[in-house]
Amino acid sequence: MAMIKLLSYLLPFIVTISHELSADGNPTDIDSINTFYGTISLGAMNHDQSLLLSSLLIHPAINRLKYINQYGPIQMVDSQGNNNEPYCRHDHSLGVFYLLNRFCAPFPEQISGLLHDLSHSTFSHVSDYLFSDNSAGNPDYHDSQFIHVVNRHNITPILNRHHLSPEIIDPKNNPSFSRLERPLPDLAADRLDYIVQGAARRKQLTEQQVDTILADLFFDPLSEHWYFRSLESARLSANASIELNRHIFATAWGRVLYLWTADALKQLLMAGELQIEDLFFTMGDDKVWQKIHQSTLPGVKTLAAQMLTAWHNVHEVTHPEANTITFENVRCRIVDPRLATSHSGNLVTHWLRLSDIDPAFRDRYLTELKRCQLFYAKIEPQ
Repeated sequence: MAMIKLLSYLLPFIVTISHELSADGNPTDIDSINTFYGTISLGAMNHDQSLLLSSLLIHPAINRLKYINQYGPIQMVDSQGNNNEPYCRHDHSLGVFYLLNRFCAPFPEQISGLLHDLSHSTFSHVSDYLFSDNSAGNPDYHDSQFIHVVNRHNITPILNRHHLSPEIIDPKNNPSFSRLERPLPDLAADRLDYIVQGAARRKQLTEQQVDTILADLFFDPLSEHWYFRSLESARLSANASIELNRHIFATAWGRVLYLWTADALKQLLMAGELQIEDLFFTMGDDKVWQKIHQSTLPGVKTLAAQMLTAWHNVHEVTHPEANTITFENVRCRIVDPRLATSHSGNLVTHWLRLSDIDPAFRDRYLTELKRCQLFYAKIEPQ
């Protein structure tokens, strides 16, 4: 573990990925951005903005996110097809950008949203456990690496040419980016996309419901908060967040799978069969998955077999039993949206949270919060 922690500190200094522009310094022309919600025309932007977006969208660092699943190894082991819908970090990044653009975020904040997941490793939040001994992992690990990863990908010169920097667009350290980031249980563009797009891809929200949610949503620039205009849309998004949390973000089998995958990666790193730069710069999920399952290391072979059975061999139980793992204070990715009870345009004069209005939702919300504080994973013998 000490070696893994040392490698994590060395990560910013390991590798630089270069991105070459054409001889005249201009990237390939891109006319529009296709997202889950719709198309954004670059022609409607000023020249400097469209030029920066074109440079970023063809960059290998952005395109690498196409090979990083949104839910990590969870999307690779459920043979019943419950969790293998197509949804990658690239889809999510474009979705966040769309929402920020639609709701008139300042352009630097839109760029921050587009790039906010660049520091995600292979298998996404498995690194929460790879670089932490905490039972809840370290869900902020990727955010802490953002500036270093942007620098190592050689994106900083591109930003500098457009009067931006990694520090200016750092999503977690710019308090003015209130559309992109808000503390739980508030909505934010990042959270809104992985709830709405995530639920829609899992067929938990229809296309019409997605359109309704976005139509009923607005951002108040005075209070710097997101609000719904309708109770129906608030319920749809909030209930979707609970379903995703229970079946994706905070499941017993998913968390154990993260632990097993992190353990396999540690052994591969220690043996020199995998390098840190493979996880953060050069490989996607499929290639690292192959590394794990082709390894001849006895410990990795055992873990690889366990990983394939996690979805049906690991169950959540309410009390500690034999063969259990305890998870405490896991981040609960559920929202309790604000509902504007009176407003003038996009200026809110009074609001309540959904839990203040809907007792049934409040019960579900509090129950899920309590579950995230402590739950047990029982591992059945193979």
